[in-house]
Amino acid sequence: MSDSVENEPLVNAAAIAEMIGVPLGTIHQLVHKRRIPHIRLGRRFVRFSRADVRAWLEARRVAPV
Repeated sequence: MSDSVENEPLVNAAAIAEMIGVPLGTIHQLVHKRRIPHIRLGRRFVRFSRADVRAWLEARRVAPV
């Protein structure tokens, strides 16, 4: 990993929802179902790495036919 990614601050679910353009409830559901990369720091304290979420999104990209 590059230094800029390692030094990138972790963000909350609201920031990720805004980043990818989905409702906050969708992010909470994805976390509950363990479908989105996240870091659980406590029972209700979840944070995200923007780089991990970007990589997760890229892995789900569908190429045009």
